[in-house]
Amino acid sequence: RFKVVGQLVSRGLAQAAQPRLVEALATGNLSRARALYQSATTWLVALTWPLWLGYALCAPWLLGLLGAGYAPGSAVALILAVTMMLAGACGMVDVVLTAAGHTRSSLANLVAALTVATVCGVFLTPVYGAAGAALAWASGTLVKNLLPLWQIHRRLGLRPFGAHSLGALRFWRSR
Repeated sequence: RFKVVGQLVSRGLAQAAQPRLVEALATGNLSRARALYQSATTWLVALTWPLWLGYALCAPWLLGLLGAGYAPGSAVALILAVTMMLAGACGMVDVVLTAAGHTRSSLANLVAALTVATVCGVFLTPVYGAAGAALAWASGTLVKNLLPLWQIHRRLGLRPFGAHSLGALRFWRSR
């Protein structure tokens, strides 16, 4: 359930920033694209990391309330939380990649992520059970985020954090 909340925040930020990001990239305004990407990433981290940290820290206690049989789920919760934090720190990388016109790369990244998740799932799940399945999902999710992160940095010189990151947080404090 926590994953859905994080995804809703991510999707909302992407929808809010995407039109302006597409316009900036279409007109070759990389400084504006950089500012939008970094600001959206900062907000994504600011809004979701507390949720993921709380989830990771409270999962053992919450699962213990359900019974002793749920205790092994703590490892799954920790894997999920750390993965979602890392994915959030990448920002809306796939949106940036596709907005820049690299849809083939986006598709190739998705195929690579699916392949990694499937192969890891085949090997890890029988050995480690639910934690293995969570690791397989995490592997695919990290590939899905790290490949486009590398690609937008290499092709466009964009990074998820920078000078605009602190400005986005200062805006919040001034309200």
